[in-house]
Amino acid sequence: MAFFQTSKTADAVKDGGGEYISKSGMYPVTLKIVSVQTNDHNARSLNFNVDYKGSSTTLYGLKLDNNDGTPNYQAAIFNKLCVIADLDVVADPEIETHNLGKDKTPTDLSVLTDFTDLDVIIRVQEVYSIYKNELQSRLEIKGFYRADGASASEIVNGSEIGVQFEKDKAYASNVTYKDGLTAEKVAEMKAAKDGGKSQAAKPADKPAPVAKNLFA
Repeated sequence: MAFFQTSKTADAVKDGGGEYISKSGMYPVTLKIVSVQTNDHNARSLNFNVDYKGSSTTLYGLKLDNNDGTPNYQAAIFNKLCVIADLDVVADPEIETHNLGKDKTPTDLSVLTDFTDLDVIIRVQEVYSIYKNELQSRLEIKGFYRADGASASEIVNGSEIGVQFEKDKAYASNVTYKDGLTAEKVAEMKAAKDGGKSQAAKPADKPAPVAKNLFA
């Protein structure tokens, strides 16, 4: 009788962990790369390459500026991250080359090195929308907390740590549906895309539960 049966399937031997950030929730992560992108209007946005339990995820498009040069509402989220990181001033980005994508293509990025390897808790929310008659989904960053659960306000005001984090748990599993979409409609469109048009639409998957082990 064998003690353990070895598996050599692609899934069994793939690199990285098996847990990914794919649903709304609050996740303890390590920020690996925070990079800056600038569009044709010189409006800046940030992309976050994070490590979650050994798996890499990229969260795109935290906007700092609107195209007219005014601050985007998401700039306030970034400001809170700066407080959590104990930064009075964020240094200018530095050009770093990182191997990105499945092909590990060398890519130059403008990196905010002040945040490299910073442990935080990140809150993300699923957003579904329609673009060119196709279902689109993305994860939008809704907030940051220090690794011990402290919010930016609690850090600045010296108030009790983790109170806001506990309050925000009530909204952690929320999902945003735009363009007239609903959970049922999203499930139906996913089933159709997967070739299950003849099958009854199933309810949308439940969002990921709030992470419990916060760098314990």
